[in-house]
Amino acid sequence: MKVFLRAQFIALSLVLFSSWSIAQADYPKKSITIIVPYAVGGGADQVARLIGQQLSLRLKQSVVIENRGGGSNTIGMNFVAKAAADGYTLGLATPTFLMTPSIIKNHPYDPLGDFTGIGVFADAPLVLAVNPKLPVKSVKELIEYGKSRPNELNWASGGTASTQGLAGVLFGMTAGIQTTQVQYKGSSQGLNDLLGGSVQFMFNPMPSIIQHERSGKLRILGVAGTQKMTKYPEFPLISDGLPGYHASGWFGFVAPKGTPPAILDLLNKEINEIVKEPAMREKLIEEGLEPKNITRDVFNKSMQAEFAKYQKILATQNIVKE
Repeated sequence: MKVFLRAQFIALSLVLFSSWSIAQADYPKKSITIIVPYAVGGGADQVARLIGQQLSLRLKQSVVIENRGGGSNTIGMNFVAKAAADGYTLGLATPTFLMTPSIIKNHPYDPLGDFTGIGVFADAPLVLAVNPKLPVKSVKELIEYGKSRPNELNWASGGTASTQGLAGVLFGMTAGIQTTQVQYKGSSQGLNDLLGGSVQFMFNPMPSIIQHERSGKLRILGVAGTQKMTKYPEFPLISDGLPGYHASGWFGFVAPKGTPPAILDLLNKEINEIVKEPAMREKLIEEGLEPKNITRDVFNKSMQAEFAKYQKILATQNIVKE
């Protein structure tokens, strides 16, 4: 009996290995399309093209970046959800991908049920910046200021269901302060008002903030990630003054559910290898990003955890689904 079971196990292993090898050998036979649910020229579009170019070289097949912005990412990601699960249509995912079910009525897809994660190639840490006219020089001082003046602090966001917006909401909840969120159609508009002083603080990526910090027009209080930024180690973590706080963006790739595991494994391997290259790491760090290498399993588990966290946080905001 043991011999029979062992023989069955070996046979099954050979079948699985053979299937994996065939999928690896046959893929890709044609061009791969990466759907970017953002407009051309933005940060998400730029990093997708950067990775896509190198992926094309490694797989010896063209990788096409197709921008399908609008609908809070749902137009582009819905296209991916309905695409054939064959590895030839991928989607660029950011935290917004996991937030939209909490803000959109009759959401067109299930981020967890209709997709599978390939991998994350970079974290996009946010920084907490204040107008220098505000008499605070640390996260602790900002919290103390907010507690002594309920609802007097105004902060800019691109909407509650944006990475910046969620970071601000989470900050207020964790710190136990009452603030007023001022929503803008784009982060650049909010940044202009922060510089002008009509709002007092904002969470935004480092590249858009650092030049103003250097010139004294803004003051950076901390980084919202779990570790200090490689390029800017002089700035402390927000969690140093607010234990347990963490809010960061990220860039990753997802595929339609049902895409063969062998293809997903190959893509994960190649993307991780691309990010390990010194030249690529340097480019990403220069853009204010933190290169990242993770397995598919870790990515999918982290998406599940983030999805649950976003639902919990956004439920406190009394959002009327559109």
